[in-house]
Amino acid sequence: MSYKNFSTAIFYNAFDILKLKEDNAFESSFEFFSKHIKIGKVYLETYRSGIFLSEENMLFCKEFFKEKGIKVSGAITTTPKTNNTWDFSSFCYSNPEQRRQLKEVVAYTASIFDEIILDDFYFTNCKCDSCIEAKGSKSWADFRTQLLAEVSSEIMSTAKAVNPNINMIIKYPNWYDHHQFTGYTPKAQANLFDSFYTGTETRDSQYTQQVLQRYIGYFIMRYFENINPGKNLGGWFDSFDCTLDTYVEQLYMTLFSKAKEITLFCAGLLAYDYKLYVPLAGFVFEQFDKLMGHIGEPVGISCYKPFNSDGEDFIHGYLGMLGLPLEPYSEYPAESRFILLTESAKKDSDIVDKIKKSLCDGNSVMITTGLLRVLNEQLSDIAVINYTDKKSIVKEFAVHMMYCAFKDYYYSEKEILMPHIDFKTNDSWQMAVGIHTSNNHAVLLQNKYSKGKLYVLTIPDNPGDLYSYPEAVLNLIRETASINLPVHLEAPSNIGLFVYDNNTFIVESFRKTNVEFTVVVHKEDQRLSQIEPSNCHIEPQFDGISRNGNTYFKISLQPGEYKALRIE
Repeated sequence: MSYKNFSTAIFYNAFDILKLKEDNAFESSFEFFSKHIKIGKVYLETYRSGIFLSEENMLFCKEFFKEKGIKVSGAITTTPKTNNTWDFSSFCYSNPEQRRQLKEVVAYTASIFDEIILDDFYFTNCKCDSCIEAKGSKSWADFRTQLLAEVSSEIMSTAKAVNPNINMIIKYPNWYDHHQFTGYTPKAQANLFDSFYTGTETRDSQYTQQVLQRYIGYFIMRYFENINPGKNLGGWFDSFDCTLDTYVEQLYMTLFSKAKEITLFCAGLLAYDYKLYVPLAGFVFEQFDKLMGHIGEPVGISCYKPFNSDGEDFIHGYLGMLGLPLEPYSEYPAESRFILLTESAKKDSDIVDKIKKSLCDGNSVMITTGLLRVLNEQLSDIAVINYTDKKSIVKEFAVHMMYCAFKDYYYSEKEILMPHIDFKTNDSWQMAVGIHTSNNHAVLLQNKYSKGKLYVLTIPDNPGDLYSYPEAVLNLIRETASINLPVHLEAPSNIGLFVYDNNTFIVESFRKTNVEFTVVVHKEDQRLSQIEPSNCHIEPQFDGISRNGNTYFKISLQPGEYKALRIE
């Protein structure tokens, strides 16, 4: 038995294998997993944190699963022995002995399996004296990416020498904005490794150290899929720091992104500490497998994030939680009618020329204030718009020009600290502003250049305050950014929109209370039908109101609910 539209896998780390065998729970735990989930593959780890599993152990596990018709792959976690499980220490790749040890582990694992995945501890954060000396005058990012590229080449050669047909997979962690600072370099590694895998765990989006917003699971999957289409084998997440709701959201984000395989980490957690999550995952898989055959390939607002770039840390997650469906690329999407650029685009030394070319081609470009802060005077040939060191605390907002003022005024739910942007009257126009003490501050700014339009979107000092922008402000941002899409939302924040290329889309509520909002289809006289409605008491078709070239539909969602809809 298997799912029709994706496959699933469970990761057994070295500790899991030893513990389940010690407790005589290997068989019973698998029966529990397979009762609820149609398991297609398992990853069996040979090494982690000084634990090196014997060939006897590995062959027992391999045969156990093969006899049950389960595909079996190997796995390695490149962490040294430590007294603290949560130490997050890496191998020292300046140490010849530790590099030799890694090659030994790789060769051993390649002799048993035809596929190996490297857990996302395949980085280096070592700052021992040897690393400091080897680094010299280089930045830590440059030193570590060069070092890991060299080590990657070594272990690939080692694996292929033992097993020429092996498929070597590198798994990338969820903290994509910081990859290069610990040695990850997808541009080089995507060509070295046979395949890659994507970490989609976000866990709790407020109280964990990373504060990754839930949309990140979808965003990072789409980013890696577009790096080298077909080589991104799937998404992987765990249950750490997850409530049942946040665990399900990780499932949704991975599935909405059209992952080919979903890996659950890990067997020990799911067999002992998080057993309730297993039937829950199985239910979601069953429901979504029915849906997957109806939706097309993801599309969205073209978003450029160059390799090894950073800035406005993980801002894409916050923007996605506003209902902006993003489709990220590691190369500049020059043909796109609308392009979103965050501060990470500063990595491209030609970014201003590329912006200018897009505008001259009649396209629109939206930049965040983070990128404006870096570029400032470099944009002066397009427009005199400058990020300043002035700030204001804003609670009143206005949108839609009317004569020399604004038509509509709104209040946010809290005060928001935001930067002040300088611009020149009648050269640029404020589409939305924050107002405070006889002054206003651009939230969305427009400048016309050649045949195109440049927009500047103001990001508050705390990006989480984007969620507190009044709904009317968010609606204007969505409408502006969605000219290349068939649909946008008029809604408060924390409503996700996921768009596909066959006139289908998904809306999901990340909110804590029930919500009603408007879906705007960019064509008159349209209807919406619900795909695979989950509630038999809900009318599966929606009639809208047509005006001004659009059709407007009222949609209601409960907390954590999603609806998949087709435009007809």
